[in-house]
Amino acid sequence: MNTDKKKIILITVRSDIGGGPYHINLLLKNLSNFFDFYVAAPLDIPFGIQWQKQIGMSSFFVMPFRSFNVFRFFKLLFFIKRNSIGIIHSHGKGAGLYSRLMKIFISDLIVIHTFHGFHIQEYSFIGKNLYILLERFLNLLTNLFINVSFGEQKICSQYKIFDKKKSHVIYNAISLVEPPIKSKIKIRSKLDLPFEKFLIISVLRFSYQKNLPLLINIAERLNYIDRFLFIIIGDGELRKEVEQLIFEKKIENIKLLGFRYNIVEYLLASDIYLSTSLWEGLPYSLIEAASCGLPIIASDVTGNNEVVIDCENGYLFNLTKPEIAVEKILGLANSENRMKIFRENSLKMIEDKFLLDNMMNKIKDIYSNI
Repeated sequence: MNTDKKKIILITVRSDIGGGPYHINLLLKNLSNFFDFYVAAPLDIPFGIQWQKQIGMSSFFVMPFRSFNVFRFFKLLFFIKRNSIGIIHSHGKGAGLYSRLMKIFISDLIVIHTFHGFHIQEYSFIGKNLYILLERFLNLLTNLFINVSFGEQKICSQYKIFDKKKSHVIYNAISLVEPPIKSKIKIRSKLDLPFEKFLIISVLRFSYQKNLPLLINIAERLNYIDRFLFIIIGDGELRKEVEQLIFEKKIENIKLLGFRYNIVEYLLASDIYLSTSLWEGLPYSLIEAASCGLPIIASDVTGNNEVVIDCENGYLFNLTKPEIAVEKILGLANSENRMKIFRENSLKMIEDKFLLDNMMNKIKDIYSNI
């Protein structure tokens, strides 16, 4: 390990599928030549196991999954001191609690925090206000915030979580997808997907936030038309409930594919991307869909509405009006010209706003200069 490099520990309380872990994975892949990275994360699949192999066991600290453990907190504290780590960058709410409390015990530790979505919708009135008070206190222990969207920064500022001068907005980003050599028909053949169907794809974690009942509701409204097939890639804690709901409603136009590594192939094989999320930070799933040239139909919530520009590369719809999403799906399915315009605009948006090099250069500058 090169001791001339700054030592940075990336911390998360989840290493399964999700925007935060995916973001950390990009940092490790693209910035490891410039910084000595350590990782504190659960030893889960796919990312936890992968990170431990990549950076070595001595640089990996095992965290509990989505919980705060006092014993592990102090073990992590000693881990940071023993390795003379100067910067801690936390990703997500749970990790942010660990990282910022560390500063009470290591006063010169530089703490950077990325919310990946400032989520208060899931709390009761009392819970919401307690969480806001907690974040205002933790702000005092934070050197810098990185927001993944302007909408997220605005919400944090409105609730007085921090002064805007203390935050940077850096969009999530990905590498450009290489144009496929194979035709869509050949990709579908490889993936065992029907040639004749109009495929609507969603890639998500089976959680409350992703609002799967609404997605199922939209599919149910199109169940009478044989042309449409909804593909859902992902898994999670609500898998059984989702399967039960589909069974009870006798919906035949949904295909649950579980977790897949070759998500890009499924995106390239599809016609439209659909998101019904209740809230987001800045979803990688939508950015990946746009990079594959997909028109996107998405709920009009923070994060989604910075990737989807209504009537330019897709449509936004109100969460209370699934019939609008159905109407837009039908409209796109019957207008190849509109599909073509939206595909071109999605690709242009990636080049204008969501290129990986831009994101990495901005984060590299922060790590170097803070």
